[in-house]
Amino acid sequence: MSRLLIVDDEPEVVDLLAKVLVRAGHEVRTAGCGEDALRVLQDGYDAELLLVDKMLPRMHGAEVIVAARRLKPAVAVILLTAFPEPFAVPPERLDGYLAKPFKSLAQVEEAVKDALEGAAAARRREELRTRLNQVVADLTPAAKNRA
Repeated sequence: MSRLLIVDDEPEVVDLLAKVLVRAGHEVRTAGCGEDALRVLQDGYDAELLLVDKMLPRMHGAEVIVAARRLKPAVAVILLTAFPEPFAVPPERLDGYLAKPFKSLAQVEEAVKDALEGAAAARRREELRTRLNQVVADLTPAAKNRA
């Protein structure tokens, strides 16, 4: 079961997403604004994926993404936006985006699945890179001693 945090100020969107994603087997928390979302993360909720609306009151979705990544660098992010064109996506690394209104609930489930799989693959690559660097560091002194 993956842990998701939905950040949107439209209760209908939050309710729909929460129902679909809980039914798909995910643990879901919600926040109606960026400040509440950051508080949820600061309070220790270990979200694996954020679904963040681009246009939020008081704090833009891009600001929420940047602040959330400071708290949790490896968290995956899907941007929710009423603008279907890719240029509407902020330059922050995203793991997906969904245009509102959603084409289908299957599209939402697929985007979440893809983002979670991509984030898991990135974590595995980073773990392997760390292990490889450690092996190289361990072997380097031995190679120097033989020379």
